[in-house]
Parts: sequence; C-alpha cells; structure tokens
Amino acid sequence: MDWFTIVLYIILVVAGWFSIYGASYGFDSPSFFDITSRPGSQLMWIALSFVIIFVILMLDSSVYDIFAYFIYAAVILLLVATIFMAPDIKGSHSWLVLGPLRLQPAEFAKFATALAVSKLMNTYGFKLSNRKDFMRVMMLFLLPMILIMLQKETGSALVYLAFFLVLYREGMSGYVLLTGICAIVFFIIGLKYASVTVGVSPWANSSSVPSSWLSRSPWLESDGRTISRCFTCWASRLSLSSSPESFPSSCR
Repeated sequence: MDWFTIVLYIILVVAGWFSIYGASYGFDSPSFFDITSRPGSQLMWIALSFVIIFVILMLDSSVYDIFAYFIYAAVILLLVATIFMAPDIKGSHSWLVLGPLRLQPAEFAKFATALAVSKLMNTYGFKLSNRKDFMRVMMLFLLPMILIMLQKETGSALVYLAFFLVLYREGMSGYVLLTGICAIVFFIIGLKYASVTVGVSPWANSSSVPSSWLSRSPWLESDGRTISRCFTCWASRLSLSSSPESFPSSCR
C-alpha cells in the first residue's frame, strides 16, 4: 500500500475538519460530536468515508470493470433528475435534499466518468487516433459536464476539462491541448481587461473632449474610432493616456 499517500490524505482531512470547526465554533455548543452542528456533521461523514474506503479496497478490481458502464448510466440519470428536483440553493440546482441529508451528484459523477473512460480505453482495438473512438470518449465526459452546467454548477463542470490531459497522454494531438490552453488564457485576459476595447478611444462619447480636437484629428472620427495608420504605434497609449495632449504632435 502507498502509505505516504494515505498519511497525506489523513493529514488533509484532519486539517480541513479543524478549519471547519474553527470557522463555526460557538461558545454555547463546543462539543466535537454534536452531529447537529457543522463540525459534528462533517466528522460523521469523515468516519463514513473511511468505512467506504475500506469496502472499496476489499472489493475485487474486476467489479469496477464489470459495473463501470452501469455506474456511469446510474449517475447520468441522477444528474438529469437533479436538474428538475434539486432546490435553488444560492442560484445552483446541484444539491439533492433527502431529509437531513444533502447529496451533490456532480461529485459522484467524477469517479463514475473516470471508470467509464478507463473501461472504454481498455477495450480491445481501441485507438484514440480513430475518429469514432475519439468521439465516444469525448461523449463520455462531455455529457456529465453539460448536465452539471445545466445545474448552474460551472465550477464542478470545469473539472472535467482535466480529461483532456488523459487523452493527451493516450495520443491525442497536442494542438487540441494547445488550443484549449490558449482559449483559457484569452478568456482570462478578456475578463481582466474587459473595460479596454481595442480600437476605441477612451474619450469616445465623452464631453471632456473638445469637438474641435476631434474634428481636426487625422485619425479619429466623431465617434472616437481609430481610422489612421498611427493607431499601430499608439494603441497602447490610447487606453492608458489621460488626455489628448499626451499624444505626439503628429497624431493630434
């Protein structure tokens, strides 16, 4: 057994539980084992998880190979049911409330998808370079991803993008991975600099700019849009300068 990973897991679990206890500590209910409180409830789930881990380790590995698709299908049905049955909790419909219990099927879908993908890749004659096999793998992890996004749980859905790393290790073209990384970078840059529009003057539609300046400018129309060759050299200054006087005389 990998004792290093086991000890690391236990340390993380204990540290996480102490963080929850410290964040929700109350002087009127300081008990560790009060299951009605958040720390007590979390402690109960931690104990239950160790029981489940023990059962999983005792099962024969062939069980997962036999029931991989059945587990995946059951989780997909659960995800579909969650869309219509889950209550609205802070704008998300991803939690099933069963009396005192609350379950998030999106978490179960992660390991179910991993089982289904691994079983498919382990079938005889499977080749990721084959378009049909590639589309089957994509369908396996994109389907739960879409269902989770319909639950308005985008954060959990984005975890499924990690499967592209698995596909890359199995022979997927690096261009696909590079395209995805570039898309993420452009998306983040777009959020970061959403207020900066390339090619539009920061003084457009602003009363602080004299109309005479706009009318005599060789590179701005009345709506403030760039139309001249000196845009390339001074595009960065266009979004950073605070006044027209900061531009060179040749561009005024």
